[in-house]
Amino acid sequence: MRLKSLRLIGTAALLSVTATSTLTAQSKAKQKASAKAAIPSAPSIVGAWAGTATVPLKDSTIVVPVMYTFTQSSGTVGGMAMVPGQGTGAISNFVRDGARVQFRVSAPEGKLLEHDGKVGSDGAIEGMVNLDKLPIAKFRITQKPK
Repeated sequence: MRLKSLRLIGTAALLSVTATSTLTAQSKAKQKASAKAAIPSAPSIVGAWAGTATVPLKDSTIVVPVMYTFTQSSGTVGGMAMVPGQGTGAISNFVRDGARVQFRVSAPEGKLLEHDGKVGSDGAIEGMVNLDKLPIAKFRITQKPK
C-alpha cells in the first residue's frame, strides 16, 4: 500500500512539474510574440513617398519638400528621389531591417546622400541624411495614397 501511495505522489509531482514547464514555455513564446508586435512594421516601400528635409544652417533652418519613388525589380529596391528646383537622383543600396530603413541617393553633383531612418507607429519614415558620414538634414516622409 505504501508503494502505491508513493507512486501516486510521484506521478502527481511529475504532472505538476510538466504542467509548470509547459505553461512557462507558452508564456515565453507569448512574450516574444508581443515584443515582435511592439516593433512597428515597415509598410511596403514600393510606391510614391513625399515629405520634408529640414536643413540646419548657421543662422536659420530651411525646410524643403522631398519626393521619393521606390521601385522593385528582381528583389532589389531602387528608384528616384527629387527635391524641386534642385534635381533628381537615383536611389540605391536599399536595406530594411525591421523598422530600420537605409538607402543612398545620388545627388546631382555626384555626391552620395546616405539616408538612415526608422518607421514610426504612424507608418512615416523619419531619420537623418548624411553626407560624408556627417548629418546634414533630418527627413520625414509618408507614403502617398495609391
